[in-house]
Amino acid sequence: MPNFLDRYLTEPDKSLSGDTYIDPIGTLLIWSAFGREIFQNKINSVSNDVRNYTLNLFHHHLLRKLINDDDVVLSGSLQREYSDKHSLSFKNACLIFLENIFVYSVLRHENENNNVKVVTRGILGGANARRIWEETKKRPTLKFTHKSEGQILVRQLGLGVSGRYKTPLLSIGFFDKSYQYNLPDNQTIWGDVERFIAGPAREPLGTLEGELYGFITNQLEHTKVGKPIDFSGDVPRNLTSAYAKAFAAPNAVGKYAGDFWLRQTGLNQNAAGALLNVLGSQNSEIVPKELVEAAIKEQLPKEEQAKLERIVALEPLLSDCALLFNIIASEKTQSVAGAEKLWKGFNRTEWRLRDCADKTTDLLIPKEIKGSEGERRLIELRGVANAGNFDQQVRKLIEYHKRVMNMRGPSAWLDIDDIGKIRVNARTVPLPEPENRPPGSWQNSYYLHEFSNFAVGVVGNSA
Repeated sequence: MPNFLDRYLTEPDKSLSGDTYIDPIGTLLIWSAFGREIFQNKINSVSNDVRNYTLNLFHHHLLRKLINDDDVVLSGSLQREYSDKHSLSFKNACLIFLENIFVYSVLRHENENNNVKVVTRGILGGANARRIWEETKKRPTLKFTHKSEGQILVRQLGLGVSGRYKTPLLSIGFFDKSYQYNLPDNQTIWGDVERFIAGPAREPLGTLEGELYGFITNQLEHTKVGKPIDFSGDVPRNLTSAYAKAFAAPNAVGKYAGDFWLRQTGLNQNAAGALLNVLGSQNSEIVPKELVEAAIKEQLPKEEQAKLERIVALEPLLSDCALLFNIIASEKTQSVAGAEKLWKGFNRTEWRLRDCADKTTDLLIPKEIKGSEGERRLIELRGVANAGNFDQQVRKLIEYHKRVMNMRGPSAWLDIDDIGKIRVNARTVPLPEPENRPPGSWQNSYYLHEFSNFAVGVVGNSA
């Protein structure tokens, strides 16, 4: 098998621009769209762990089964709170409840001496759960509710497994935004899920479903909203042991779920598949530029090869615009002439940005940002690059930065006066060594490190 480098989501909000202190010229909206074009919203910075993909899908499988099972009737307390099983609040309560059982199950069995090594790194909510586990002397309580008092994580609906891994499952077609499972177009895919979970090679999930379904249906029929449930006393060890075994570690899940996820995501085909092939042939650290350039050489349909070529054309412009901003924000006060001297120290000329922009003239804009703020930003950065001289490029970049920051709320980091004196009103930005940022080097990753993490789980488990 190939070797791979071992190495938090909600649906993407296109109005967001990244953290105030790490994305001062707001290029996240641009490069992330070009990355999502390749990975079709199935890989992103918070959705890239095969264990969490599988855990989320398994919980939705159980929830769909509960909703479709007419023999499962909610207790009076739950009916008064949620009306019926189709309520979105009820579905959220189920997902939170199942996530909490999972994380406590892993803590209960992580140090047992058996053939399954439980890895807690990467478990969402694990740190909070461990603190509660220790504070309660291994006797935490569970509550069936969609409200905050039943959540291990703060804002668990967004930051837990179901929140962070909603977008890829939504993109594949398992459900819609309201968690509707029984739509005409998704019945075939749920047939695939049922075969995947019940099949002989998936024994860990089938065993877990057998232990968990009876427990959860009994809770729904008898529990009261918000009533504490003693995890250690009321949740059977056979159930928690099955949870720990089924989801012990990403590579353990990949052994039985890897082929399923490659089929469902299609990430072993087209441009993503070419990147997967290149990942499988190298043992060194992931270098996005080298990875994409190598993938372009794979045999691909023209439209898929073009997705990679667009990144190769775009990234030098984004990287060098970011480098120029870092240079002008690297000292509390400096002149434009001083900034230009630093710029030339990185082997850039006053024509560098214009040359980079020229290569993006015919760039096809992904439909995700067509007509959006992301496209407007790309157009403005081209305008920066095509300004008449270095002084004008600096002034246009500062004007652009001010507009980006004004959209977010905080003040701009810097300003420039009429005589070309630049003043930084925030913390200064450290500069890299010139040899680490040669012309043509890349700053942005296009989700390639995240894709590598996914690849380790689905096909790199025997590395």
